[in-house]
Amino acid sequence: MREASWGASEIITNLFVGDLQDADRFDGMIISVLPERLAAEPARAVMLPFLQNGSATLDATAALIDAALALDLSVLVHCEEGCERAPLTVAWFLHTRRAMSIDAAYALLKRRRPIVEDRRRWLGIYNR
Repeated sequence: MREASWGASEIITNLFVGDLQDADRFDGMIISVLPERLAAEPARAVMLPFLQNGSATLDATAALIDAALALDLSVLVHCEEGCERAPLTVAWFLHTRRAMSIDAAYALLKRRRPIVEDRRRWLGIYNR
């Protein structure tokens, strides 16, 4: 069972992982990886549905995160609970844009947000 009110977790400077409730309170760029816009989603959120176009969606999301961080913006990547899709998206960003192994990315995510569940198998990635 998910821990109540974790709040957004800062993974690296200015990059946060959170849930739908965190998006409502976040002051910065919001990237939603939910499959569709929910009523509670802030209107200003950028919708990039998780794996909508396979790994191309992850690559586009990683590029957007990278561009926002380069502009010194705070970025929240969120899914409904903040424990599966959003962390996998951030792990992909760390792997492809920060040259971190998937193992190291997930280790960092788990340290910063203990409720993270490793879902790399959704991409057919095991250890890289």
